[in-house]
Amino acid sequence: MRQPNSRRSLAWLEVLLIGISLSGCSSWRAGWREENSASLQTVQDDLRYAELKTRDTRKALDDVRFAYEADLPRAYRALREEVNTMTGAGERLVRHANGMHYQGNAYLVEAEKSAGECRYPRLSRSARMPRMELGDAFEPIAELGQEVQRAYRAFQFDIDAIEEHLSRELSEQGVRDMAIFMRRSEVDGDNLLYELEAELSAVDRAQRAYSETAQGKAGTAP
Repeated sequence: MRQPNSRRSLAWLEVLLIGISLSGCSSWRAGWREENSASLQTVQDDLRYAELKTRDTRKALDDVRFAYEADLPRAYRALREEVNTMTGAGERLVRHANGMHYQGNAYLVEAEKSAGECRYPRLSRSARMPRMELGDAFEPIAELGQEVQRAYRAFQFDIDAIEEHLSRELSEQGVRDMAIFMRRSEVDGDNLLYELEAELSAVDRAQRAYSETAQGKAGTAP
């Protein structure tokens, strides 16, 4: 009685593997690895993107704060979009911070050397890229990642509260009612930008240290 189901399962798996081999195999591999590791370049890119989105969100907040009643709907829509984008950027910061906290240096891996070559996850050496040997340069990144996560949580709380209130009370009075959160968002936004810049500096130092180590190994190779 179980044979038909087993054959269907095997057929489905075969179709899935063929689909991976024909299209999107590298993206499959990247997606499988995404939650478990990241390259140092990816962390750097995500930090820079979060900087950009923090500034964009603060500008959108100012646009809402100083908008006339007739302009509020447009300003609010722009703010809502920025809040959503900031959430996505922040989730990547949180994932990196937690990955380094719980997995240690194993979270950071070398950049993909053969992105165009398709290999199935878990079935080849490239399914897990070699980790980056950062030595003492790793600890500052991990510690600052926790600071970035805390700063992001505070800023996100502010902008979520503002956006949620304005979704119910979109008026000049509604904006005035959120004056405390507006002021808090300025302080928390400044703090987030400061922590992001600090972690970016640590990442830059780690990249230089890793590059020098890699060059040293290459120079001593037979």
